[in-house]
Amino acid sequence: MAAEPVDNASSEDAKRVLLPAVLGLAFAAASFGLTAQGGALAGVSPAFEGTATLVTCAMAAALMLSAWHHGRLAKRAVFLITFVAIHIAGIGALGLVFLDITRPAQAALWAVALEAVSGCGSALLMFYWLRKLRGTSATTVSAVSFAALALGTAVTFVAGIAGPLACHVAAFALSFAQFATTRASRRFEAPGGAFPAHPEMYFGTSEERFSDRGYLAAALAGVCGVSLAAGMANAFAISVEGSAGLEFVSRLITLVLVCAAAAAVMRRSLETQERSFVANIWIALCLLLSIGAVFLSFSGPAAYIGGAVDAAVLLLLQAHIWYLSVAFSSYGKLDPYIYAAGSWIALHAFHVTGTALGHLIAGATPQNPAPAIALMGLCAVGATQIVFSQLLADPERTPLPGTAAQAAAAQILPQNAPSMLAPASTEAPSLGTAADAGAPSDVHIATSVIAMGQRFGLTGREIEVLTLYALGHTQARVSEELHLSQNTVHTHIKRIYDKCDLHSRQEILDYLNEYGG
Repeated sequence: MAAEPVDNASSEDAKRVLLPAVLGLAFAAASFGLTAQGGALAGVSPAFEGTATLVTCAMAAALMLSAWHHGRLAKRAVFLITFVAIHIAGIGALGLVFLDITRPAQAALWAVALEAVSGCGSALLMFYWLRKLRGTSATTVSAVSFAALALGTAVTFVAGIAGPLACHVAAFALSFAQFATTRASRRFEAPGGAFPAHPEMYFGTSEERFSDRGYLAAALAGVCGVSLAAGMANAFAISVEGSAGLEFVSRLITLVLVCAAAAAVMRRSLETQERSFVANIWIALCLLLSIGAVFLSFSGPAAYIGGAVDAAVLLLLQAHIWYLSVAFSSYGKLDPYIYAAGSWIALHAFHVTGTALGHLIAGATPQNPAPAIALMGLCAVGATQIVFSQLLADPERTPLPGTAAQAAAAQILPQNAPSMLAPASTEAPSLGTAADAGAPSDVHIATSVIAMGQRFGLTGREIEVLTLYALGHTQARVSEELHLSQNTVHTHIKRIYDKCDLHSRQEILDYLNEYGG
């Protein structure tokens, strides 16, 4: 039976909190595609075979080193980086508009420089929004990431049809529209406060694993392998001659695949609360990559279809690394910029490398695509093997279905109460009224709260708050115990009341007394 969605905030609250992040990520991704990638839905920039993309990777590496050296960046530094990023993204796009109109001498050199400048600004804006999402629940991050991907891809598709001038004008407008999205995000509660995260829901693992370097390296290796394969597919598709009509159909296939896959992931993420579905995403990516390779093995129009499928893989992988970046920045010990920049390098640097390798293989064996396709398959299989063996295969990292809520409550319960996490069917004794709420043991109250949380679809954080609240703690004490602001605790309690259709602590205790355990 399908589980009730984890995030049951009202649609109006969700729209207010999450819409700036969706629009911000979408605008940044579209701006990058319209400038650094020359209006392509996915691929390298046309000028100098991905030079602009590589410059953004160099910028990301410099940001990583700076964040590593200074530790976690101060809020003022993040604000300054974001402010500068908006301006250089917009000014770079405006410079490209000027080049389109005037067409000066050495326009190609100027174009690649401006593409790189605008691309760096767009990348920094993506990093900002990923940082903004840290501490947010896995289902919410997944929905935001894939919604932003679908919107950004649609914008890039429409502007790309209209030509370079339209691409650059759109990128200019989208870049400076980030002032509105960032301002809106600061007026509302952070997504992590409205939709708090729990580590088990990201990968089915405990919080400690997010600081494991081998764990992080496995995730990056998987991204690198799929990016390398997609880059070789991109090179092979470029080498096939075709009409403008075929190119349009190829872009349309990519758009349809991305939107359909994003819709499926969003629906599944909102329906699933008991286990991570990272494995499903990796399987789907590698399956699509294999389908694209099959089409690439044929000549003519079929190769365009293969290129379209593999372009969709790269875009979907981008949304997935947004998800991975937020997961690690939420629970890892490093600054969020380090995770975002590292995943950016893994995606784009290896994609450019794969494209160059694909051109090299195509030049060596012009009439035989088999070597390139075989190498693509090797990269995809290797990436999948690394991810599954390191991230997903360890049974100690994955809780059994239905135990995520119990794991959430376990963080705040006494160490000397091993029976506290008994199955939800364990009968709990009477809890009495508010006056004698201290009589029953903490074990029975916690067990009853866990059962109540599973019945009403409470999040892990809401179960933590409700457990302490039912034990008689004030909201101020709950905020101290869980290291949350009092406003956030108040929001959680209000949402618990709404979900359970209760109106006071006494009604909660009465419910636990009659139905808990």
